[in-house]
Amino acid sequence: MFGGVVRTVEEIYVWSNRDPWLTVRRVAWVVTFGWALALFYVLYAAAMLVSIVFAPFSWQALRLALLALDGGITLEPFSDYIVLSFEGPFWNNPASPWTIAANSVWAVLFGWQLALAHLAAALVHALTIIGIGTALTNVQLALFALWPFGRGLRRRQLPTTVAELEQQRAAAAHDSHTARLLGLDPLKASGASTACTCYCCCVVMLL
Repeated sequence: MFGGVVRTVEEIYVWSNRDPWLTVRRVAWVVTFGWALALFYVLYAAAMLVSIVFAPFSWQALRLALLALDGGITLEPFSDYIVLSFEGPFWNNPASPWTIAANSVWAVLFGWQLALAHLAAALVHALTIIGIGTALTNVQLALFALWPFGRGLRRRQLPTTVAELEQQRAAAAHDSHTARLLGLDPLKASGASTACTCYCCCVVMLL
């Protein structure tokens, strides 16, 4: 039974990635939650800029505003550089001590509230059926909102058929396995891999 529910969620997800439904999803997101969350992120960016100490991370908060406005529908967070060191570009390294410090402060002061906001938005959009795809991405964004710094943004690959989704999932699994064998970043995953985890979270919410 659970497998059947997951299959149904997958079919709705890929169906909602096709036009004109994709446009409907994007408009619905911006009108309901996107504009408010984007505004909050802009205000947080201004606060970090004023604090001076966390001013270097204010630009990342502006990226979060862009991601919130998009709703994670066409954009997704990613990182391909993870090294526990004070050296190197901390703004693209989630394992940098500087980034960990910024993420810790963010999670305590702002992150948990924004994560709950994204989860609430995911629940509301999941109830609309057509917004299940948006709900899936917002479960992912809830985790990103809680611990955001050290990652960039890239365009999300949107599968329009279940076959395409399965191909993305297989490619993500292969890349992750190869990365582990080479001793590279095991957390570098495509949107399909993350979305697979989000499916289960969304299904649990729906049940």
